[in-house]
Amino acid sequence: VFLLVLPAAASAHAGLISSEPGRRAVLSIAPKQIRLCFNENVEAGFSKVLLDDGAGKAVALPPPARDRANSSCLIVPLPALANGNYTVKYKVLSVDGHIVEYGYGFRIQAVGALND
Repeated sequence: VFLLVLPAAASAHAGLISSEPGRRAVLSIAPKQIRLCFNENVEAGFSKVLLDDGAGKAVALPPPARDRANSSCLIVPLPALANGNYTVKYKVLSVDGHIVEYGYGFRIQAVGALND
């Protein structure tokens, strides 16, 4: 029985189930925050969320905080962002001790440029 339980336990870790802005999103208005929601609770104090601009330059961000409405979500307020490509990178520690690292991109593009 132990061998049957071990693979399921070994594969359990926090998986991203939703994000704002979304993966590959093209936005006409800059977002005010990054919101990452996982399939299990994560430790905000041991998690990192980074944002790079299109040139690979890091955007200064405060540490992520747990969403008060949903403890499996992290929120990071954003400064004013210019048009361009951005990459969100995150490293989270789930409450079961697993570390997950991943990233995705989104774009901010002026409304008139969306049809170009």
